[in-house]
Amino acid sequence: MTLPAAHPDPRELMVAFEAFTAASQQLQARYEALQGQLGQLQGELQTVLEAVPFAIWVLAEDGSLRFTNRPEGLEGTFLEGPAPWEAGSPAGLRRFQTAGGRELIFEEERRAVPRGGTIVTLRDVTEAVFRAQQESREDRLAAMGRMAAELAHEIRNPLGSLALFSGMLVEDLAGQEGPLELARKMQEGVGRLNRLVGNTLSFSRDLQPRREAVPLRGFWEEALRSATLAESVPWENRIPEGAAWEGDPDLLRQVAQNLIQNANRALEEIPSPRVVLAAAEEEVEGRRCWHLTLADNGCGIPAEALSRVFDPFFSTFGGGTGLGLAVCHRIMVAHGGLLFLESQEGRGTTVHLRLGAAPRS
Repeated sequence: MTLPAAHPDPRELMVAFEAFTAASQQLQARYEALQGQLGQLQGELQTVLEAVPFAIWVLAEDGSLRFTNRPEGLEGTFLEGPAPWEAGSPAGLRRFQTAGGRELIFEEERRAVPRGGTIVTLRDVTEAVFRAQQESREDRLAAMGRMAAELAHEIRNPLGSLALFSGMLVEDLAGQEGPLELARKMQEGVGRLNRLVGNTLSFSRDLQPRREAVPLRGFWEEALRSATLAESVPWENRIPEGAAWEGDPDLLRQVAQNLIQNANRALEEIPSPRVVLAAAEEEVEGRRCWHLTLADNGCGIPAEALSRVFDPFFSTFGGGTGLGLAVCHRIMVAHGGLLFLESQEGRGTTVHLRLGAAPRS
């Protein structure tokens, strides 16, 4: 005997359907809420990544780009090796030249992603590198300055006697052309030694700069016009009106004279010499500064000599005392400023000077 099939109770089906519908609606609501949270987190992450002071590239295992917070790229060229997002790019410090010609130093770091690929980060460490170089240079120069001062004091007394006697000899030999010429050469040599001793003592002494506003455009105009450079080399002053350092104009004038003299000598045999001055306002650690550049297209400095140009008595020019840049360094450090050089042999040199800005009037 066959029993008739049981028919589901429509009321139970309705209750089950309503429960299913309610559960589906709850899941949908939770899904939409999670999607909203995920979108918000993605937006916040994107904002953070765009705001961080370094560039990030996420590369797939095949080297293709997955993500970057610098979609516009970098305006310039890496001087050694391929760009960070390209195959074969080395980690470590990277030299980079901007489209405007300024050289920066980046630190590249590469990390493997667990599921394949690479995360590449690039940080601008130019400021840190130059500050470290300047601090190391200052320690070395301070030690050399103390030694030079002791030697200069020992030399100065007998040198004074030599200067006196050579002057008397020139007077006694008046009218005797041959011996007089030799005596004058001796007198000139003693005078040069005396100036060298004076420069050495000036280099080694403690500096206490006074503080006043130094309008940069007029200050460098005057420095250029008072030098022989103004007569023989075309120059361009791009320093904006209103740019002003806070410093000691007398000490800073020594810096300007030494740098212009170096530029003049570097341009002596250049067929189309030129000098360009420019300045830009910067903020460093909450302090307003003016960053000035003095660029020439002269002979440049050999790479092997660039690390030594601030050493006392080292000169790339024949007959130089080798104290000019060392004195410039000490003056800038005494002002709490920064001085560094960029140079390529056969292409020219750019001197960078940065000092605190004078308060706005």
